[in-house]
Amino acid sequence: MLDWTIGGRSRPLACTLVLAIVGALGPSAHAATHYLTVINDDAVPATSVEAAPTGTNDYRPLDTAGSLQGGRAGQVMVAFPDGQCVFDLRVTYPDRGPLTVTQWNICRQPTLYLGKARRAGIRQADPH
Repeated sequence: MLDWTIGGRSRPLACTLVLAIVGALGPSAHAATHYLTVINDDAVPATSVEAAPTGTNDYRPLDTAGSLQGGRAGQVMVAFPDGQCVFDLRVTYPDRGPLTVTQWNICRQPTLYLGKARRAGIRQADPH
């Protein structure tokens, strides 16, 4: 038995109950499918979007059904069924260098606005 102190008094709690609750919550939380919505709010189309688990450089193309038209018209929702949350994303444009977004947590931020991300990257590169 475990003893929990609540309000200065010790309360017994069966260890098996705690283990059963943790066991029930653990596997299902890790296996959940997560979704990322990519919205191209930039002025130019994005020709491809790729994702890799953060730090692996193992980029895989996301199924965007072609290029994402600019001006918020290009939108896609992509499923990540393995339960992982944090990815590096790489966006390719026809007339610009690629945009790389690192450590994007799709569990906490399920929508990525490409134009906002690109403008934030420009501000970080040139703080003046």
